[in-house]
Amino acid sequence: MPSRFRDSSVGWCLLLGLLGLVAVFSMSSSGRAELPHVMAALTVLVPLTLFGVVLRSPWPAVGALAMLFVINATLG
Repeated sequence: MPSRFRDSSVGWCLLLGLLGLVAVFSMSSSGRAELPHVMAALTVLVPLTLFGVVLRSPWPAVGALAMLFVINATLG
């Protein structure tokens, strides 16, 4: 059975999840997002990224990033 981490789509999914995590923490550190917004962003990001790893597809992580950008846009 091949390892999941050797698949390139899993790598892309994890990379997109890491990008989303950086976006969430940058929203938090800049003071634009308070705790409820950060928790909502993490509630979207973490499950969809893990779902993408299970499916071996980066598209759920792309959807999570799109939702994060919507959350970020509604803050301003």
